[in-house]
Amino acid sequence: MSWLGFDSSWSFSDPWLLWVALLLPVALLVRIIWRPKARDFAMFRFVPHLPHSHRQHTRILPPLVQSLAVLLMVVALARPQQQQRLPIEREGIDLLLCLDLSSSMAATDLGGAVGSGAGSPGDGDVSTQSNSNAVSQSNTRLDFARQAASSFIKVRAEDRLGLVSFARDARLVCPPTLDHRSLLTLLHDLEQVPEGREDDATGIGTALARAAVQLRDLPSASKVIVLLTDGEETVATAGSAAIKPQEAAALCREWGVRVHAIAAGPDADATRATLQAVTSVTGGRAFAARDATALEQVYGAIDQLERTRFQQLPWRQVDRFLPFLIAGLILWFVASWLNRWVWRVRS
Repeated sequence: MSWLGFDSSWSFSDPWLLWVALLLPVALLVRIIWRPKARDFAMFRFVPHLPHSHRQHTRILPPLVQSLAVLLMVVALARPQQQQRLPIEREGIDLLLCLDLSSSMAATDLGGAVGSGAGSPGDGDVSTQSNSNAVSQSNTRLDFARQAASSFIKVRAEDRLGLVSFARDARLVCPPTLDHRSLLTLLHDLEQVPEGREDDATGIGTALARAAVQLRDLPSASKVIVLLTDGEETVATAGSAAIKPQEAAALCREWGVRVHAIAAGPDADATRATLQAVTSVTGGRAFAARDATALEQVYGAIDQLERTRFQQLPWRQVDRFLPFLIAGLILWFVASWLNRWVWRVRS
């Protein structure tokens, strides 16, 4: 019915009242059958095929107009409503995904069964696992990370999302944007760092600092980093000038950036313990995901965590009964006036 101006955003508050409209054809038929007969003048009784006047030909119009008027008023009584999108008074959050591209992300150990060893439920963080063997063993950790991140991006339509990739160094792949289609393309075009290459390392502190600098001057009320890695910091070692994860976390706290971190892989618990010290400084949380299903669940948990804080109701129900009521009353009075002064029908 979209060609009539109606679409899936329309509904009725009391749709059961529309059943009354089914009585209208019956009432109209009864009125036509039982309408008063024309007077039979004796002088014209035996004259065949007398022509009908214009009023006789159009006598059906007043009851039709009245029936349409009643139909419109019944629709008005059913209270038609339309969902109307509200303007977003408060902008969504700015969020950067930080994805580890080091050579260890080429491992294919997220698709098989995993053992026990979930984190303690009392530590304030989430640690998940799955024993599913259905996922293909040929997919790498990076493949599963991309898939989970894609699902996360698709449900955050109101937020500006961006992407930072890192190994030894961090690179801004995409600044926070609402063009999520382009972001997904860039995400899937990321290339793994080959094993043994000079930049094959894990610079968590560098990645966090690069992302925090990008978010620092943005005007949004909430700024978030979601970092995924499968290993410990290997760049900011003793004697190195590289920024350490704890130093980057202090910058994030100073600039109002919250950090959530995901440790992926069978050894996720050990990595998560290190990430815990970083995320707690910023008010974020650390997660462990030892297989692909757990990774999807962790991204879902982060989505709900941020959505709980910043979710808005972008729709409202608007009553649309008044135009139907006004149109019905107008048609009713028009039909009554035509009956009275044009067709001169007496009730």
